[in-house]
Amino acid sequence: MTTAGETYAQEIIDLFKRDNTLSEFNSGTYAGVSLFALTLWAKYLPQDSIMGQYGPEMIKYTWASLGGLYNANLRNVAGPWDRSYGYDMNKYLSILALQMWTLVGKDKSPMNAKPWAMGHKDDFAIGPLIAILAPYHNTLISNTTLSALSTFPGTHTVKTSAFSPPFDTYPRNITAWISPNLTIGAESFSENVIGGPAKNPSSFNPAVVQWGRTDGSVGWLSLYAQVYALDAATGENYLDLSYPQGNSSNGFSFLVGTNSWNGKRDVSTWADVEGISVNVTGSVGMNYTVTFNGANGGAGSPVNEFEFWNFTYVMPEGSGDVPRVRLEFELQ
Repeated sequence: MTTAGETYAQEIIDLFKRDNTLSEFNSGTYAGVSLFALTLWAKYLPQDSIMGQYGPEMIKYTWASLGGLYNANLRNVAGPWDRSYGYDMNKYLSILALQMWTLVGKDKSPMNAKPWAMGHKDDFAIGPLIAILAPYHNTLISNTTLSALSTFPGTHTVKTSAFSPPFDTYPRNITAWISPNLTIGAESFSENVIGGPAKNPSSFNPAVVQWGRTDGSVGWLSLYAQVYALDAATGENYLDLSYPQGNSSNGFSFLVGTNSWNGKRDVSTWADVEGISVNVTGSVGMNYTVTFNGANGGAGSPVNEFEFWNFTYVMPEGSGDVPRVRLEFELQ
């Protein structure tokens, strides 16, 4: 069993070392699970085990990646998210947020004053284990990363990649543009499943936008996964998406979070979305539909306990163009 464990661990390490990223990239829940497991490697396994040797290094690099994507103003890790159980870390309980609590304190982490009142709250059960490991785990975090978890370092971009064989035909290329009150992140991929390696379109978020609103809450937008391949580009105030294998039958569905208590109740156009202006261009038809998914009505049910408006664009009938949409944003 020891030999088998070391062999499997070596495969994990080799995959990680390709770009110092976890295969399941940037998940508020599962990055936390991975960090918990890596801490067990680092703290309890001997140095003649490759797990004991590489655990600390993998923790350091994983936190460096998360720190680069984290926006302390919004208290959220920018997208994309390979497997997420929510769209705003302030509203659902993530294991990663529990680890941030031990690093920067509860008030500066994405935690509600009453964690048991958050979405996905059952994960609070792992809290004692996170707390027990924190004194050791937290010594492995760099000062640069620790600072980024409490103070936004300034507008910057992130470019990296992750690889999940056998689902990916090539590594997923990840880009993000992160500013004080607006983050835009996405990944290009070609896979043999829909919905990421977890095969779950409700948790795979390949393109995500988040923004701060005047009341301090966070607005969000996420592309719903419907295809095997996506080409994505992000930059200052824009998100550009296309389906390289697509045709006129394809469309783009953007799940958009509900407005704050002071915002409009009914949303029928982008102009009704609070806190941001959105301009859309591309090969898609410009006549889009908007439907609501709510806990007490609408066209469908919430996803992971989040209500949303679904903005859907489809291709013109008979179009021979590659399906493409570009969203340009301006904070209000």
